[in-house]
Amino acid sequence: KFVRHLIKIAITGKIASGKSTISEIIKKLGFPVFESDKEVNKLFREQAVKIKIKELFFDKIDNLIKKDGSINKVLLGDYVFFKEEELNNLENLIHPLLNQEKQKFIDSNKNKKILFFDIPLLFEKKLFNEYNFIIYLHVKKKIQEERALKRKKMNKDKFEKILSTQNYNLKEFNDFISIKIDTSKDLDQIKKNLSSFINKKVLY
Repeated sequence: KFVRHLIKIAITGKIASGKSTISEIIKKLGFPVFESDKEVNKLFREQAVKIKIKELFFDKIDNLIKKDGSINKVLLGDYVFFKEEELNNLENLIHPLLNQEKQKFIDSNKNKKILFFDIPLLFEKKLFNEYNFIIYLHVKKKIQEERALKRKKMNKDKFEKILSTQNYNLKEFNDFISIKIDTSKDLDQIKKNLSSFINKKVLY
């Protein structure tokens, strides 16, 4: 019997481009989604990870540990986003663990044909070759900023700083992108676009 290989589809886009919304739509369409940000949040709650983060940053960030023993991710984020070397230190700790979780997700969905992965730093980290298809989300900067500023502890400076760390020339990656979706559009329209893409391009 001919077995089709697992199809891996990445969802990517810059801050506040609608990745969570699109992930929810895809889950409702019945497909599993590996959501990187949620997985990172789980990792931050693991004792071994907390210990490592304390070792790296405890003497650099005041009030890094909250009263309940958890890591203050907002303070940590504010600190590392303005210091490239420190951001690298944090990523070198988190990314290998995240990759392990991603592999567990793949293993536990072996019977599925298509898996989706919400990967924020797909282009920055040059991970695009790992996926069969790439969905790129975009939105006008004004809407993007409005969405981002609704987030807890987000301000204009931080928003601009995060955008600058996500600075890549999209033209370089156009050939890898399977579909671009403007997430400021009507949700029903987005659902139709996604369904059509999955049925025509992916499941052809």
